[in-house]
Amino acid sequence: MIIAIVNQHSSPERTVVARNLAVLRARAGRRVCLMTTAGNGNSDWSEERNQAGVQPWIETHQVGSRAVKTRLAALRPLFDDILIDAGTRDTDGCRCVLAESRLVVVPVRSGALELDLQYRLLARLHGARTFNPAMRVMFVAVSGAAGPGVSERAAVLAHVARVEDATLTATVLHAPAARDYGPGRCVSDATTCDPEAAAELRALYDEVYPAAAPMACAVQAMISRQESLTRRMSR
Repeated sequence: MIIAIVNQHSSPERTVVARNLAVLRARAGRRVCLMTTAGNGNSDWSEERNQAGVQPWIETHQVGSRAVKTRLAALRPLFDDILIDAGTRDTDGCRCVLAESRLVVVPVRSGALELDLQYRLLARLHGARTFNPAMRVMFVAVSGAAGPGVSERAAVLAHVARVEDATLTATVLHAPAARDYGPGRCVSDATTCDPEAAAELRALYDEVYPAAAPMACAVQAMISRQESLTRRMSR
């Protein structure tokens, strides 16, 4: 299952979400790969994690814009789940990632919707649907400690409504990038010192993967039917 995490503003929430989903998925016994097309330091983070002996270890790969599809084809047989920090920029690499992903997670700051930037992202998502009509889009509201307020949530909901069949998670992340948990560590490694933030990331994980699981089952069922038909025809 390929899941992309993307946004259109320079904020660390995208990388926080990608790392924590990868860690939680690996803890579930899955073979997980964390990729980046944006040079966001995930490779350095994984190396720091390995040197610090933090478990589970997360394998990471960085890929250039022109090699995304080839690299994904090579990695699919090796991993159960691939999470891709697809960055903020409208690059060929980001477009290729969206065209290959079953689910796109979009962290969006509820109090700082820069509409010009967000409209560019919406256009990118709509363009990806042309090549990937089964792609689902899930927005995640990111707020300060006290939010989001009624007006902020209404603004996010209006934004989500501009993407066909997009959903907004029930989970709200409250300043998930506000703390440094040490080299190679993330919120999900610090459940005792930051239980509220860890609980929010866990709640997001529980929303993201049940959303992806039915799609995986449907794809596997289709593959099984095709294999059965092939066997019948070869007899």
